[in-house]
Amino acid sequence: MLLALAIGFLLLSAAQYYAAGEFVERQLTEIEAKDAFFRLTSLHHALDVMQEDLTSTTSDWAQWDDVYAFTNHRADDFSDVNLTPAAMARLRLSFVVITDNQGRAIFARGLAADGGSYVEAPDGIVRLAEGEGRLGGINSDSKLTGLVASESDVYLVSSQPVVNSLGDLPPAGRMIMGRSLGEIIAPALARMTGQSLSVETARVNFANPRHSDVERVEARDILNVRDDVLEAITPLDDLWGHEIAQLHLAMERPIQTMLTGARQYLLIATLVIGFLFCLAGLAVIRSRVIVPLEQLAATVTQIGEQGHPAARVELTRGAHEFRTLSASINAMLHQLEQQQAMQRDRDAAVEGNRLKSEFLATMSHEIRTPMNGVLGMCELLQRTDLDARQRHLADTILRSARSLLDILNDILDFSKIEAGRLELDATAFSPAEIVQTTAAPFVAAAQAKGLESVVRIESGVPSQLIGDPVRLRQVLNNLLSNAVKFTANGSIGISCALAKVEGDKAELRFAVSDTGIGVAASSRERVFEPFAQAESSTTRRFGGTGLGLAIVRRLVTLMGGQIELRSEPGVGTTFTFTIVFDRAPDQAAQRSALSEGATGPRISLALAPAVLLAEDNAVNREVLTEMLQHIGCHVTAVENGAQVLSAVATRSFDAILMDCQMPVMDGHTAAKELRALERATHQEPTFIIAITADATAENRRRCFDAGMDTVITKPVTQARLRELILQVVRPSATRAAPMS
Repeated sequence: MLLALAIGFLLLSAAQYYAAGEFVERQLTEIEAKDAFFRLTSLHHALDVMQEDLTSTTSDWAQWDDVYAFTNHRADDFSDVNLTPAAMARLRLSFVVITDNQGRAIFARGLAADGGSYVEAPDGIVRLAEGEGRLGGINSDSKLTGLVASESDVYLVSSQPVVNSLGDLPPAGRMIMGRSLGEIIAPALARMTGQSLSVETARVNFANPRHSDVERVEARDILNVRDDVLEAITPLDDLWGHEIAQLHLAMERPIQTMLTGARQYLLIATLVIGFLFCLAGLAVIRSRVIVPLEQLAATVTQIGEQGHPAARVELTRGAHEFRTLSASINAMLHQLEQQQAMQRDRDAAVEGNRLKSEFLATMSHEIRTPMNGVLGMCELLQRTDLDARQRHLADTILRSARSLLDILNDILDFSKIEAGRLELDATAFSPAEIVQTTAAPFVAAAQAKGLESVVRIESGVPSQLIGDPVRLRQVLNNLLSNAVKFTANGSIGISCALAKVEGDKAELRFAVSDTGIGVAASSRERVFEPFAQAESSTTRRFGGTGLGLAIVRRLVTLMGGQIELRSEPGVGTTFTFTIVFDRAPDQAAQRSALSEGATGPRISLALAPAVLLAEDNAVNREVLTEMLQHIGCHVTAVENGAQVLSAVATRSFDAILMDCQMPVMDGHTAAKELRALERATHQEPTFIIAITADATAENRRRCFDAGMDTVITKPVTQARLRELILQVVRPSATRAAPMS
């Protein structure tokens, strides 16, 4: 065994000596040669990158409007401000030449060696740039980038036409920028390769630069191998295919020198191979067993101490079992990381939804509060003595304010629907009455435009159903509004029919048609998208937010129905939709109850209720006071919740109209304090009407939780205010708490 090992050591020593003396040296030379040619290829690639960089820089300047103006008008201060020596040094330029559209050089300067002053641009470059020179010529739109030789040096040059930024004006001249091959390009290439690099310029006849004295031959790289240096040479061609320079790359060969001395130590190295075998065995064991175990332990410890599932076990070596175990741990970590990311996304979504709700509530309050003053003042103004011109202006203000309110309501409704927070009511109503009352103003508007109108309610439609009449009216309003808006001639129509009855459900089919401009087939689905209309010109011609039909589709879907659109451009449009309602259990009893509810005392001087109004906004306080007094109420106005408590302590009121957001004490707090006082003194509860600009369901629940009886949102109309006051003068048993 020992003899075999000894023979093996001798054979290994002989093989090592031969490999070092013959094979290694030859292979090393081939590797160095391949490396040299690779470096030459890298030099060409690097030169291409520098060429692209110069092209980009020249293009940016050539498309600058200030350069275009300078080329046209030759402003004296342009070059002093923009083409300073510092700017040229920053751009690593050796010279800049600008010619006008006559081919004359209006700026031709180079950068001095100190980098702080000008010198004249190379004459050879200027001659090539002027007149019909080969760097573009007069009225040429060509873009040239490449090497050009002059008397002093070889330059990397980019020549591009000077145009304005929009490209809609003819070129005003050309801009030529250049970088010296010997002073800028070659040092940069030398830094990239880490080797000695020099440039040898070929002989060129600069008196006639159209032809080179060096004939162009097949491009080839030359490699000269010496004992200590390996020299690689690559030719460089100019823009016109002529060889004008050569790059000389000198690579030292320190490995060859070291190899000569290393041969003397090979025999000594062989003696320690046995020892190295032992070390190698230990290294293998450590590499394949110990190191993987240490990495696994470190990673698991890091995860356990820091809770950092983004960490991964990186095993590039080791037994198959360890690699399988590391893959399983990484899969587990990946799942943990995904779970944490999902948790973060969910938390972000919840926070975003909360911020959205707060924003909507704030915007609702900030817009509805002044809108209440605008609409209220307009209604009060219309009851005064106005001439025809003044009444027209007042009507215009009122219509514009109502249009703005409609836009606000559309945006808030759409946001509620998108957030899944729109709640549908379930109340008894008459479908025929809803259709007729909703269509009435649009029929009048159609007649004013000279249009015919048809309202048809089929005989099978139930007299009473249970659903959300407010949202049904909103759907019909949007569709009828579009029908009148987009129809100039012909007619509009609305129909209602019973589609089917199943158990306690009844499905109604509604159709709104017109003979207006119609919708193209390519746009029929897009009109139901938020903020979209059939054509971009529609908004300019007819106005609108593009939310109406998006809200219609979502409301119809929420009410268990579907909507379809049939239309032909220039012929007309028909929207057909279905909605599922609950059937009323006893329609006769409901009609009787409704009839009884509709009767009751009306406000008169004898029944004039005492109303306490709490509103911090002076304009809204004046508007509401005027409305209440016009209805026939005795009004006491205060500015905050604390004054409400002071007022009710001295006298009683039939009703309290209280704004929710007030200084000192808000409406919610005042209502809670008032209800606590009434319970403590065993007083009859006062009817409290909450006035708020926040139309969200959360705010309504907060109002009712505070003890308020009903909620109305700003802007408040006189009709709605009168309806609520009527609940005060009716018997207490008939009072309700509607949500408006």
